[in-house]
Parts: sequence; structure tokens; C-alpha cells
Amino acid sequence: MHAFQPVAIQTSRGDGYFIEAFPFKNDGGQSPPNVIAYGLGGSQISVVSMFVNPFPNSESKDWEQVDIARLRYPVGTTYADVTGNGFNDVIITDEYGPSMDDLWMDGGRIVWLQNPGNSKTGNWRERFIGRSPSMHRVKAGHFTTRDRIQVAGFPIIVRAGDRVSPAPVVIYTAPEFPEDNEQGWDEEIAFPDSFRLVHDVDIVKSTNGGLDQILLAGREGINLIWYDETWQTWKSKNLGSGLGPSPENPYWGAGCVSLGKVDTDSSGYIGSAEGFHGNRVSVYVKEKNAPPGEIANAKWTRHVLHDFGSLNPRHEGSIHHVICADIDGDGVDELLVACMGSNPPSWERTGVWCYKPVDLQSGKFSRFKLSDDSAARIAVGHFRSSNVLDFATISYSVPGYFESPSPSVILHASSLITAKRLNDEVVFRVPRPQNTKLADEVAFLDVASRKLSLVVVPPLTQYKIQGGAGLKVLAGRVIWTDLNNTQQERTQATNTFAVISTVVDAKDGYIHTQNEGAVFLLMTRSDTSGQPPYSHMDQLKARNIIPTHFSSTLRYLEFPWVKVEDRPWANGRFKDLEFYNLTGFHVRYDDDSDEQLCHMQLWTAGVGVSAGFHNHLGEPFCEIHACIVNGTGKGGMHWATVPDGDFDPSKPEAGKTDSVVVPDMYEHGPLWRTRRDGLPSLRDNGTVDYPWHAWIAGGRSGSSPQSFDVWVAFEFPPLIARREIHSEGVSPRDGVYRLVNTSSNMVAAVRDGDSTDGTPIVTQRSNGRLEEMWRVNSVPGTNVFTMTNMASASQASVAWPPVAKQVLVGTRSHAVLNTTSTWSIVAEGSNAIQSYLPAYLPSYRIQLAGTELTWTTTDDRVVLAEGFSHCTPVWRLVQAPPSSV
Repeated sequence: MHAFQPVAIQTSRGDGYFIEAFPFKNDGGQSPPNVIAYGLGGSQISVVSMFVNPFPNSESKDWEQVDIARLRYPVGTTYADVTGNGFNDVIITDEYGPSMDDLWMDGGRIVWLQNPGNSKTGNWRERFIGRSPSMHRVKAGHFTTRDRIQVAGFPIIVRAGDRVSPAPVVIYTAPEFPEDNEQGWDEEIAFPDSFRLVHDVDIVKSTNGGLDQILLAGREGINLIWYDETWQTWKSKNLGSGLGPSPENPYWGAGCVSLGKVDTDSSGYIGSAEGFHGNRVSVYVKEKNAPPGEIANAKWTRHVLHDFGSLNPRHEGSIHHVICADIDGDGVDELLVACMGSNPPSWERTGVWCYKPVDLQSGKFSRFKLSDDSAARIAVGHFRSSNVLDFATISYSVPGYFESPSPSVILHASSLITAKRLNDEVVFRVPRPQNTKLADEVAFLDVASRKLSLVVVPPLTQYKIQGGAGLKVLAGRVIWTDLNNTQQERTQATNTFAVISTVVDAKDGYIHTQNEGAVFLLMTRSDTSGQPPYSHMDQLKARNIIPTHFSSTLRYLEFPWVKVEDRPWANGRFKDLEFYNLTGFHVRYDDDSDEQLCHMQLWTAGVGVSAGFHNHLGEPFCEIHACIVNGTGKGGMHWATVPDGDFDPSKPEAGKTDSVVVPDMYEHGPLWRTRRDGLPSLRDNGTVDYPWHAWIAGGRSGSSPQSFDVWVAFEFPPLIARREIHSEGVSPRDGVYRLVNTSSNMVAAVRDGDSTDGTPIVTQRSNGRLEEMWRVNSVPGTNVFTMTNMASASQASVAWPPVAKQVLVGTRSHAVLNTTSTWSIVAEGSNAIQSYLPAYLPSYRIQLAGTELTWTTTDDRVVLAEGFSHCTPVWRLVQAPPSSV
């Protein structure tokens, strides 16, 4: 599970009880929701507040508080577009009274607060719906009719202190013109005497145009109720009795309920807590072959997941709410449990716990904590982005039950991308795209008319891109269809010594990832950092726009342009030149490898300024530049075309260089020297072999005496650069395969699955283990592949330069150890050679990229051979079944 960063919406509250994610507009979820939050009020009037979501407007970082009502003892809330005008109205119960033992018998009011259509307007108009003593929870839906909005109301008891008598379930139906009605809505008693101590409910929304159903958690356990249109009567089904009765405990059954989705099954399981304000977390799982969506006619089995321990003297525990939501995007809902806290204080009984299904049929869930803050309830929503779910909590602080010492409203922001400060730089950590189901985007810098954001998108996903935005791929691959119906593709690098636009002109507004997913820098238009051209550095100030869910040490970090002559590594060079540097941003993978993806820093140079010819003798990286603004019009990369020893970088001669202009929102391709397999040539000290090269700004043009180029430098670990490497014929799809030699029917494997660098690759009889399975991945931007062993995580490799009869080995760090791991997989034709395998499986030559050397076998080893040997160099790729991977 990824991290969730706490962001204060409101601190220093007087009390806390209820929170709801509130879509201000009824627009199908297109707008991020606001938050409704309040406490019971106690002896004071309770202020019901709406906190306006700042995230649609990235310029604002604060949740503006708008007080929409002042009520006495409000308890439960829901919402619906009562008027049908496209704005949701708030439906709320109040006048409950101080406690179950001190109810207001003339209370239990339900009102709806009419949305004024302006989120800044407070004190929404109250309109009466109905009344029943101890009204505790309300839900909106269509329960007996599809024509009108209906509200289901659930009193908890019928009179003060009576925990034995059933309380009614009341259905209220909106009148034709609800704005003109002051007398209340028509009401129907659905169940007058069936349910006791109903503490929580969940609505089962109809997916086929039918009526909604209701799940109740109370003394009778978990019950499903619904209206049968055929018989025109209400029906119920008990799904489980929950916690059993005990002579010394007046609370049994269930206290919370939420329906969990599992893949395509909208009713995959039911989450619960037991009993009333209890301490026990449980789930109900239906029989394996039950139809998707089925509830009433399924057999449910109860599993207790966790017991938080003994109850207090009032027979109460710490759990106040549960909710199911797919917070990690894998298609299966997790169960979130809100713990209010305890006396004495307990870390175990305070905050939000997450239970993630591992083996649903056996009732096995993993358990981990998401928040340490007191939580009365949890509101889940796309508060910041349609790509990820966040959740918000309000502290539980109710006199006579439990009072949190510091009540607050907190957004827990889903953070796939995390960051820390490293001196004056920022280190971003991102998940490997293949390992996540969610996308994430983090803006961090506003400069030169562009807002820069780091984005992670999982495989085979579409991601919306603002028109005119540019992107620079840091890992993986993205494609889109442009306005001319041409498919565009971007990877880490374009063709050598060439340029390509970074601007996305997608016809449908979306980029699409492939099997690898993608990490990229997004450059969207900004109106807050000045428009080019820039004639003075005062016009080029860079502003920190790191979001509020990151630490203040990051959000208040400044990113100044520093004159290069003042950098310690300048060593007296670049005196009096209009040449500036803004550093910098590391991007690393957020796993045990801590692998560096790239380092980014910004540069700007005035008219005629040269960044100085250099060739990276100190560190092994491959550098690509993306230009944001080519203020001089002719700025770009220059490189020496002669051997290094024949070039004087301090006195470059034009006849010994070549160049390419990098226009606004373009990037250039690799300038380093490469081997035949596409990997960079390395010097003896392990650095990448570069020709002398430099960015040189253009000369003066127009009437302005000064103008600045602005570009981003991306420093990558050594990467494959030669797009022209390709194989002819049909190549395999990316996937997991057994590599079967067609003459011997033996499979290739890393010996014993050993992850040690240099472990031989051997042939053996198939045993079905991971050591004989290979993940075959195309290298983005090329038609060559890497082959990674599933057991050892090492890649099939040989030493460079390669020679015939060399044994293949498994290597995990090929770029530094002067090895090569890139292979062309060339189709051979299924009947070329006799085989024990079915003829419909295509056969291939596995050929070292850029050479004529192919895989073959000698004894039990896989070796390189020139042409055909006594053992055939033809292999079949047999896809491994998912169950074996």
C-alpha cells in the first residue's frame, strides 16, 4: 500500500462527529468533492461547515470554511439533488438530544439544506422533511419509486434509555415541488418493529434501473431490506447475526456495515464492526459460486478479522465506522476502519486501520495502519485527482462517550509519489509503473510560462493531458493519435543527433501507456510565471508549487536561479556571462533498490552564451535536454565531430563541430557514442564516452538587446539509444515465457535461480519452476528486448565485446559491468526445423542486438554462435500460464 499524507483541513475544533464527501455539483463526479463536517454541539449550537476543495484551483492551498447551518445536536448526513437543478443539497438530522439516555422526544428532525449554487454562500435555507425521535442515520435513494428522491431515516431507539424496543425504518418521498413545501414529505413506515439499535446503514445502489436496497447494522446483526415491487411489500433477509448476546453487555449484533466490491462483483464481501461502538472487526463472505451482485439469495459466512480488546465499563469500544473502498486501484475494495480513541490513550485503538483481502474465501486479510489521528468517520473521494482516492477524517469528540484531545478535520492524501529534501534539492520517489494500478501527478515548479509536474501512469492506461502541454518521458513509453491521425510515440530518447517535439496534440486529449507504463515530466501552460521572450532574469523567477500534502520543509523551499560563475564547480569560469543554473530534482524508484531514474536541473543562457564544451569525465550518465523557451531562436546543442584529442574545448573551431537547434518545447536525441548493441560506449573509468559538446545560445535577433534560452537537463543512467536497431519479421509480444530449444526440447534457465552476477544460463528438462521462466520486454523506442529471469531477477547477458562460444550468464547490473543484455528476437517460421512442440508455436532466433551472434547450446550451457551449429539456434517462446508466475 502506498502512503497517505495528512493535510490539515481544520484544526482546533471544539468537537467532532460526522464527515461526508460532498459533491457540490451533481455532475457525475467530474468535480472533486468538498467536505461537510460538524460535531454534535453539546450545550452549544453546532456549526455545520462545508470546506471548499482547493484542488481544482492550484493557486489556492487552503480549504475555505463556509458555514451552511447552525443546528442543535445534528447527527447523520447524506446528500441528493432534491430540486433537480444540478446542485446537490445536504440532508441532515438534528435535535437528537444529549445522549441515548437523554433524548429529545419531540426531536429527531430531518431537514434538507438548499444549495444556493454558489460555494461561497453560507447559511443555506432549511426545509423540513419529517421527524421521528432519536433519528440517527439518513440515506437518499429510490427505495419504492424511481420518480422522486426518497430519504430513508433510521432512529436508533424509540425512547430515552430503551435499548430493547424496536425502532421504525421510515421512508420519506419528496413532493413534486420540494422548494414550495414547508409541511414535510410524505412518509411510510417500512419496518415498524423489526430492528433495534441500528447504528449504521449502507445503500446498495441499483445498477439496472431498479430500486435501491439497504444494509442495516444493529442488534439483529447485518440485514438487507428492500421493497418488492411485485408483491408491493417490504422484505428483509438476515445475512449474519454478528456478535452474540452476553448477559453483561447490552450491545451485541453489529454496529457498522459497508459493502465491498471485488473486481466485477459489486457485492464481493461485507465489512462490519461489532457490536455497537464495538471493538471487533469482521467480514461476511458469500459462497464461491454466488452470482456477481447477489446479496439476498447468497449464503454468507462470517469471519472475525481482529479484536481490539476489552470494552470500557460502559460496554463500548473504539470502532465507530467502517467503509469499503478501492484505495490502491487494484479492483478489490479494502476495508477501512475508523477508531475514535480510548482512555487511557492507545495507538492500537486510535486512527484508521486498513484490511486488505488476501484470500477472501478463507477470510484472510492483511492489516496495516493508515492514520494515527482519532477518526469518528471516514469520507472517501477523489478529492485531488480522478486518478486516485484520498480519504478524510474527523476526530471523535463527544462528551459522555470519548473526547479527542485535539479535534480536527484531516485529508489523508494518496501519495504514490513521495519526496524529501536533500540539502537544496528535492528527491522524488516514484513506484515502478508496472507495480501500481494508480496514476499520480505532483506539480513542483512554475517557471518560464510552464508548470512542471512529475507523473506516474500504470500500464495500459489512458491519461488526460491538457492541450498544448509537453511531456518528457523518464521511463517507459507513451503513445497518442495526433490531430492528423498519425500515431505518435515518445520514450526516453528519440533518434541520435535529432530533435522531436514534446508537445502532445492528442486528438482525444489522452496519452496511452503500453505494457511498461510510464514516468514523465509534464510541462503545462502557466499564466503565472510570465510569457516569453524574457529580456531580464527578473522575468524568470521560479515558484515552488509543491502541494500541501508534502512537508513544509519542501513547500517552503526556494528555487533561485544562481549565476553559474558563482557555483563552486565553475572554478572561475563563465565570468560576467548571462548564464544561470537552477538545481535540482532527483527521481528515484521507491523500492529496496533505490534506483536512480534521473536527475533534472534547469539552465538559462542569454544571447551568444556558450554553456562550455565538456564531455562528462566524472560521472556515468546519459544527458538529454528539453527546451522550454528558445528565446534566442537559434539555441541548441553543438558537438565535436573529430576525435577528442583533436578538439580544443576552450577554442572550438566551427569546422570541427556540428549542431542542432532545439526549438521551444522540443528535446534532442542522444549525443553520446554507442556500441553496436545500442548501449553507450564506456570509458575505462566507467563514464559514458561523449564527444565534446555544449549548449550555445543564438545570437541577437530583433530590437531587444537580450533574450534567454531556458531548458531542462535530464541526466539518466546509461540507456539504450539506437532506435535504428530492429529485427525483421514478427517479434513476440511482451510477456512471461519458457524458452524452449526446438531440437532438444530443453528449456533455458538461470542455474538454480541464483541471483549472483555471472551465474550461467543452462538448459534443463522443464520442471515448472520460476528459474525457467523469463519476462520478455521490448525496450521502449526500439525493436530489441531484454529477458529477465523470474527467479533470479537477472537479465540474460554476455560480456562486451562479444565473441562466439561465450556462455550466457545472468546479470543484474549490466550497464556498469560492461556487459550487454539487449536481444533481437527474429521470427524463423514454424516448420524450419523438426520440433517436438506444436507447429502453431512460432520459432525465433535470439540474436545479440547489433551482431550476427545467436543463442545456441553446447552441453548444458547456452552460448553464442555464429550461424548454425550442431545444435539448432532456434527457440520457441511458450507463454507461461498466469498461475505459474
